[in-house]
Amino acid sequence: MESLSRPAATGHEPRMQSMCSGPAADPEIFRSILARVGDKWSMMLIGMLQDGPRRFTELKSMTNGISARMLTQTLRQLERDGLVEREVFAEIPPRVEYRATPLGRSLVPAVLAIAEWASTHTEEIAANREHYDANAD
Repeated sequence: MESLSRPAATGHEPRMQSMCSGPAADPEIFRSILARVGDKWSMMLIGMLQDGPRRFTELKSMTNGISARMLTQTLRQLERDGLVEREVFAEIPPRVEYRATPLGRSLVPAVLAIAEWASTHTEEIAANREHYDANAD
């Protein structure tokens, strides 16, 4: 079995360590934020909402494969984190719109950078997975 060498230092290690475990860090909220950013639907929805408000049915039709229950749950979590705001209009029938907040929109460039990284390294990661699976016990 070949040994894997440790990746070269990037200079970000102390900063990352202090963000994750420094005196001001709350590990639980830090992990929950990263989990939200990395979940299946949140960033897709923020991306859809960054340019303006959308209604629930519009979001559902644009998000292939999401159930109404999961869309509701994800929007509520994003609203709780302050990344999305919900506006209810006093009309009959009631109308509800969702939009990304400035905080939510500020997350888009970071997510795009991660998406670009993933796109750049897709073939390498697929090859690594194939190699790992072929050598797994």
